[in-house]
Amino acid sequence: MKLQNLIVKYLIIFFSSLTLLPLIPTFSYDYHNHQRIIQVATLLCISLLLIINLNTSKNYPKIQNDHIFKYLLAFISLGVIASLFGNEVEFSLMYTFHILLLVMATYYVTKLSDKKSILTLIYGLIVAHTALVLICTLNIVFTLYEQQPLNRYVIYSGFINIRFFNQVQVFILPFLILLLKFKSIQRIVFIILFLNLLLMFIGQARGAILSFLVICILALALKTTLKKQIITGLISLMLAFLAFYFLDSLNKGSTEILRTSSSGRLDLWLTTLSNLSLKNIFIGNGPGIFGMSLGSSAPFSHPHNSIIEVLNEWGGLALLCLLIAVAKTVKKSIYHLKYAKKDIITEAIFYSFVIGMAYSLFSGVHVMPVSQTLLFLMWGLLLGRIYITQSVSCKIGNWIKLVIAILFMLACYLYVNKILSIYDNIDPEKGYTIGPRFWSVGQRH
Repeated sequence: MKLQNLIVKYLIIFFSSLTLLPLIPTFSYDYHNHQRIIQVATLLCISLLLIINLNTSKNYPKIQNDHIFKYLLAFISLGVIASLFGNEVEFSLMYTFHILLLVMATYYVTKLSDKKSILTLIYGLIVAHTALVLICTLNIVFTLYEQQPLNRYVIYSGFINIRFFNQVQVFILPFLILLLKFKSIQRIVFIILFLNLLLMFIGQARGAILSFLVICILALALKTTLKKQIITGLISLMLAFLAFYFLDSLNKGSTEILRTSSSGRLDLWLTTLSNLSLKNIFIGNGPGIFGMSLGSSAPFSHPHNSIIEVLNEWGGLALLCLLIAVAKTVKKSIYHLKYAKKDIITEAIFYSFVIGMAYSLFSGVHVMPVSQTLLFLMWGLLLGRIYITQSVSCKIGNWIKLVIAILFMLACYLYVNKILSIYDNIDPEKGYTIGPRFWSVGQRH
């Protein structure tokens, strides 16, 4: 068990490094596909370890409030039903299995709740992401040296969509706030925090900035130990705004500091909601198959709102199960932090989870490979901290274990086979095509 936990811990660090470090060559046509390949490999490895543990160990990990995972399994089951009644049964089932792998990873990481394991994961994630931030900072320096206006598409190099960068940033910010607590690295952490927030302003990441403000307000309302660090974070936000305003004015850039348009999101949400039918109260249209064009714009492969997306694709019952699981997690976290005010590690993980959930209401945090994985991993780490995790006797019979293992391996085979078939359909010359929920460029069929 200890060896498996060690493997999972460093597997997550390996995932962070391969997907975020900009100096490693990509394995595919672009950065997004490169990240998806590594995500799939990581999830399969963690899930296989969980299945192996189930079949070889007499005990299995059990958290005090196991019914949160019962709600998540109900959510998966309703996704299977929605898939069978959807228009693309094979793809929707694959996508549902993908979410199941994320839930299994969430369950496994509840065991990595000790301080050493969590700090190792936090350090690994921050180091990998900081390397990316420093590359972007160099791009700012080069842009200013060439006396060019701040161009977010140049500065956020390597990303086909700059929101992929912002979606990872929001998970990092609470951990930078946490590390401000350590005086020996306080100045370095403040600089990294400042650079992250500056890049948010350059990228006009209004949703990410708003999400950061939400957790700051939440932290101040909870009156927890990180109050001083949160205020320092707000000061850094103000300095980043002033720095952006100054740098943007040097070369008369046309960047809007605060855009007033909804970037099509409001119309997308209203159109999606207006197209919902009575069927969506019970089951959805099929996980992962959302596709909509507004006018002459490029097609949207997801509605940029996690609640609307689940309601549309998975159905109202599935959405209810998911909301109950999230609500119970948040309620228990607040209760825990109220009576364990010095538990700053749990506090930081809680903020990371909440900021990810908040940003999913404006962006594709719950869809894109790195941010999607981080969202579920933070959920698992949080559950492992706020609930008592213990080993209990496994009451499942050996034959049932064997059947579960065989069915899982069969599902993995079909899942990988479907992934490869979609990947083979990628034609970079054709550019963006409708429905690239899994691969950034490619047809599902």
